[in-house]
Amino acid sequence: MLDDKETWYLYFDVKDYEFIRRKFPELHKLFEKYVDKRSDVIRLAVTDKSCDYLDTKVMVTYSRTAAHKDSGEPSEDDVKLEKIWDKA
Repeated sequence: MLDDKETWYLYFDVKDYEFIRRKFPELHKLFEKYVDKRSDVIRLAVTDKSCDYLDTKVMVTYSRTAAHKDSGEPSEDDVKLEKIWDKA
């Protein structure tokens, strides 16, 4: 297990990060707090604790749509969000 003071990174493809910005603005705003501005790539500097927090926020966002549909299925955008998050 990582020490909670140890920083590591979650990496995002530019197209994926733009998708999050357009489709999930609240989540993007949250991610922006963790973006490492010293890097040429899009990466979020996180600790174990902050990553758990972000993971929870992504899963809540992902499941929100499914909870409001009769089928209980997530939307295509939600499925794409989960894939992007898993890849990061």
